[in-house]
Amino acid sequence: MAPILEKIMAGKEASPFILVKDTLEQSGQVLGLELLSNSPSNHAIILVCAETAPDRLLPLVKGNHKKAIVDCYSNPLGWVKDTTSTITSNRDAASENTTITISLTLRNIRKATKVITDLITTQRSNFTIYFDSLSQFLIASVPDTFNLLRSITALLTDTSRIIAIHHEDIPDADSFLSDSSSKPQASNSLAHIATTLITLKSSEALRQDQEDFKKGTVTAKEFAYLTVHGNAWDSAVCEIEHKRKSGKVAKETNAYHQGTPTGNLAVVNVWDVVGDMPDIDKMDLEESQTADPAANLSFNLNLTEEQRKAKNDTVLPYLKTQESTGAIYYEPDAADDFDDDDPDDDLTI
Repeated sequence: MAPILEKIMAGKEASPFILVKDTLEQSGQVLGLELLSNSPSNHAIILVCAETAPDRLLPLVKGNHKKAIVDCYSNPLGWVKDTTSTITSNRDAASENTTITISLTLRNIRKATKVITDLITTQRSNFTIYFDSLSQFLIASVPDTFNLLRSITALLTDTSRIIAIHHEDIPDADSFLSDSSSKPQASNSLAHIATTLITLKSSEALRQDQEDFKKGTVTAKEFAYLTVHGNAWDSAVCEIEHKRKSGKVAKETNAYHQGTPTGNLAVVNVWDVVGDMPDIDKMDLEESQTADPAANLSFNLNLTEEQRKAKNDTVLPYLKTQESTGAIYYEPDAADDFDDDDPDDDLTI
């Protein structure tokens, strides 16, 4: 049975909103760009750059897709005198596609919402929109960021999707308010609305923990934003929570490995990048990743791709939203005996 991460990357598992949560210890850009590059060839790709320069991010996107760039990186705070949005077009000789670049600031996310939604509607095709950092938007305004996501999700088709990177260890704008403890954290709210949540862990840090476990020692760790074991480009561990259209939620722990900095990602078992694991942990992972109850049977219980798609797209009855409120209508029969007198009239209440 193929890992969920591999199915999502190949497009065999539909997921309109993929959220990749990373930290300074393990960046999610490599995985995010791989998911983006695996978009169908007929998709228009919209890059929303908030912390990466567009001319640096664009060459990292593989494929000959039609592309558009929303540049919130060059002038994020509107310090340049001309704060109006500018539109430029560049023709890619290799793909013969024209890349449109729209410059905006993060000070006015509402305007960015209108520009992005207008850009989506003018594409007139399925699209994949990529946020290199939702954290930069959340620093500016949490409500406006969620309104932006709501506006985009309203335009999603069956195959269009959002891919967003969120830095879990960066506080949002609401974190500095006096009543922040009474509000839900933006990170938890994003995880709630995402159809696929991928939380990245550093494989090097887990490998080091495994070494300490084998030695039977627990090394005291000093707090540090960055470590020598962090941010390995060639591998990472992914904790995945995937919500299917039918309402079922699948959870797995996968890992990926990359042979070269520009090579394709390969989804592998966790112990292939971390090393030998304790027997109990390894058994749990083997059960979640490779256990197939339909294997070694005298009859076939496996589903075809068409049957699996129909099964995943089936909406269960308890998930259907009732469009009207319930009501009880009663028409008395002729034989019904109604007594207008109060039966408790003799009681001194």
